[in-house]
This record gives sequence, structure tokens and C-alpha cells, in this order.
Amino acid sequence: KEARTGFLPKFITEYSYRRPSETTTKFGGVTFENEDKNQYRLTGRVQQPLFTGFETLSTYQLANMGLDVAEIQLERVRLDLILQVKEAYLEIVRAVRIREVAEQSVKQLEEGLRVAENFVKVGLRAKVDVLDAQTRLGQAELQLIRAINDIGVAKARLNSILREPIDTPFEVEDILSTEPYQRSYKATREIALQQRPELQEANKNVAIAEKEITLAQSDYYPDITLSANYFRRGDEPNVDGSDNVDRENWDIVAGATWTLFEWGKTRYATNQRRARLRQAKDTLEQVKDRIMLEVKTGFLTLQAAGKGIRVAEKQVESAEENFRISQERYKEQVATATEVLDAQTRLTEARANYTDALVIFALARANLIRAMGLEKEPG
Repeated sequence: KEARTGFLPKFITEYSYRRPSETTTKFGGVTFENEDKNQYRLTGRVQQPLFTGFETLSTYQLANMGLDVAEIQLERVRLDLILQVKEAYLEIVRAVRIREVAEQSVKQLEEGLRVAENFVKVGLRAKVDVLDAQTRLGQAELQLIRAINDIGVAKARLNSILREPIDTPFEVEDILSTEPYQRSYKATREIALQQRPELQEANKNVAIAEKEITLAQSDYYPDITLSANYFRRGDEPNVDGSDNVDRENWDIVAGATWTLFEWGKTRYATNQRRARLRQAKDTLEQVKDRIMLEVKTGFLTLQAAGKGIRVAEKQVESAEENFRISQERYKEQVATATEVLDAQTRLTEARANYTDALVIFALARANLIRAMGLEKEPG
């Protein structure tokens, strides 16, 4: 809006006071009073630029481009904020799942402790089995306490990002999924080249650098201005006329100002802008390369995370079967309590690893979506 005012006429007013050293003229031995000793002048002027060597137009176009850049930067910050919210949300989901795993572990260890105590009572096992089970149960209870605490911290972080009171209570929906990413690498890359605000900003900066060259070259041209002036003069502060001058007058003036030589100032300024254009183009290529690297890294990370889920699923299946067999062997007096406790620990770790694999997959997906310059995965 400020740059647009350069196309519009200016309304200027001036008020001045002048006192000359001489106010008389001698001619033929006769002295004439041709000026007032006190000269007051009020001027009103309407000034309209007609041609400024493309300076006004270039300034307006640069301002428009600057607005475009600001909007692009706003979109970039918005996408970063969306990613932060996703990361904080997934951390809560992870903490909730880890708490559930810890609760399962505590229940299984409590059941194992009860079985061990019964065996000790009937003299089938040594008391050391009970002590070992109690130790493992205490460790599991500590893990549960940490998991509950992690949920509170994760919720506080999300509240902080959302600019909500830090203790605002809420529940989250479990959104972890094993649904594979269907889009090809080539399609993902093309979306990023079209949608990434960083690339749009870099392209806009190249256009701005080109326009700045035109702005610098505007000093090669003359400035042409049309103005209408209204004058009031007098020998009193109210500028109401005098015996020597008319009280008021007006004129219309069309003028051109052209600076013909300034020791290469405009040429040097133009060369500087050309150097900035080369810099902007280099930055554009760097941004493009960085975006391609982010997309490639994100795509491969997502693929690896998907494979990690399948590996974690097999680990859980194997750990569950191993734990079941160990329990049966222990009840049949052919396995020790340590074997059962170790199997239970491996099962807890496998379940936690599976949760981590799901969260890593979801985070990789969110980061790839951000790398494409989108807020959600395209349909």
C-alpha cells in the first residue's frame, strides 16, 4: 500500500519568510522601492510524477513480491508448526502405549509371583524364586511410574505448542497405523518441487533480484513531473498582499530532471544488483538440492520404518510364544523361575519395540509429508 502511493499526486504546502538586504533600485537618479523588507510567502502545490525511469513501477512490483515472500514464509512456519504438533501428539500416543505395555508387564509379574509363592509354600521351589520375582516386579512397577510420568510431560509439551494452559486435561486418539505409503518416489519428488514453500520463496527471491536491476537502472532515465502551484504573498504574516507585489498567483509547471554523469554510480549499483541475482540463483539451486535430499532421505526412512514394523511384529510373536512355553515348563517343574522372568522381560521389550516401530513409522510419514510441502498426505 505504501509503494502504491508513489503513483498518486502529492499535495505540498510551504510557508516562508524572507528579509533582503536591499529593497530599492536606483534608475535615472530616482530611487524605487521594488521589494518589501518583510516578505511572507504561502505556496500550495499539487505534484504528479509522470515518468520516474521505471523507479515507481519497480518499487511497487518489488513491494508486491515482498508481500508474496511474506505469505510464503507464513505458510512455511505453519507447516513447521503442524509438524511440531504431530510429533508432540505421537509422543503422547507412544507414552500411552508404553504405559499399557508396562501395565501388562506388572500383571504378568504379579501372576508369576503368585505362582512362585504357591510353589514355595508346598516345598516345590526355593524361596529365591520368590525373591527374584519380587525384584523383577519392583523394576516393572518403576517402569510403569516412569511411563505415567512421560504421559504427563508429553501432554504438557503439546499444550505448550498449542498455546493452551499447560495443565489442560485431554485425551488422545491412538492413530498409529501400519498402512503402507503408496506414492512412488518420483511422484513424491514432483509434489515437493511444486509445493515446498522454501523453493517458492527462493524462486521469488530470484524475481526480486531481477527487478532490483531494473530499479537500479532507473537512474539512467530522466524524471518528468507536472505540478500546479498557487502562491500568496505579502508583507504581513497573513500574506494578504502589499504595495509591491500581487497578493496571489498561480502557475502550471512541467519539468524534467536528468542526471547525466555521476562517475559511474548507476553502473556500479547495477553491477551490484547483478551479483545479487547470481547469488539468488545459486541459492535457488542449493534449496532445490536440499529439498531433493530431504525427500530422498524421508522416503528411504519411511520404507525402512515400514520394514521395521514387520520385524517388530515377528519379535512380539516369538516372545509371546517363548513366554507361554516358559510358563508351561515352569508349572511342569522342568524350567526355572529365571527362565520365565527372562522370557517375560523379552516380551515386554518386544512389545515396547513394536510400539517404537509404529511411532517411528508415523513420524517418518509426517516428516515426508512436510518434505513435500503439505500439511497432510494427498489423497
